[in-house]
Amino acid sequence: MPALWRDGIDASTGSIVALTISPMRPAPDWVETIRALGEREEVVAGAIDPAPDLRIADWAEYLCRYARDMLPFDGHQCLELPGDNAAYRRDALERTRPLYRDGFWEPEVNRRLRDEGARLWHTPELVVRQGRSAGARAFTRQRLAHGRAHGRQRGARFGRGRNLAGVLGAPLVPPLMTLRILQEAQRRRRFRARALVALPLVLWFNAAWAAGEARGHLDALRARG
Repeated sequence: MPALWRDGIDASTGSIVALTISPMRPAPDWVETIRALGEREEVVAGAIDPAPDLRIADWAEYLCRYARDMLPFDGHQCLELPGDNAAYRRDALERTRPLYRDGFWEPEVNRRLRDEGARLWHTPELVVRQGRSAGARAFTRQRLAHGRAHGRQRGARFGRGRNLAGVLGAPLVPPLMTLRILQEAQRRRRFRARALVALPLVLWFNAAWAAGEARGHLDALRARG
C-alpha cells in the first residue's frame, strides 16, 4: 500500500490529495468535506468507524488499527493520523517528496511536516467505514511487515541502547497495545462486547506487530554495525 500511495500521489494533479484503502466506504459527503477542510488545513484525517457486516477477524483488525479513530471524539491536533482516511495539500506533499520515494509511510511524512510547523488535524467531520478485509492470515502478514518497517524507521533515529530496548521489550508490547484498545472501547462506550469476543485475535495481531517491530529494531542495530 505505501508504494501504491506513492504512485497515486505522483500520478495525481489536484491541489488536494486524499488517501484511503479499498475496504473503506466513504460517507456521501466525503469529497465535499475534504475540499472544505483543505481550504484551511494542510493535513487532515478523519474518523474510521466499522461497517455493520464485519466478521470477528474484521472486528479484530478494526480495533487494532482504528480504536483511536472511532467516533465520537473532538477535533484535535495529532501526529498519529490515520492514513487510511486522510488528505494532504499538494504543496505540503511536494515539500516532503524525497521522504516517500520508497513508499508513502505517513508517520514519517507527518513528523517532518509537524517539525516544519504544519498543523496535523484529526476531525470527526470526515468519516469512512471499514468494510470486510482479506482475513486473519493476510492481516497477520501485514502486521509483521508494517511492524518491521515501523521499528526500522524509528530505529534509524535511535542509538544502540534504545534499539536494544525495543528488541528486549517486545514481549510487553502486545498486552500494552491490547489494554489501550480495551480502554478506548470503554472510554467511548462503544463495541465493548465486540472487543471481548475478538480479544484472542486482537492479542494475536498485536503479537505479530511486536515481532515485526522487534525485527525492525534488529535491522537498525545491524545497520549501525
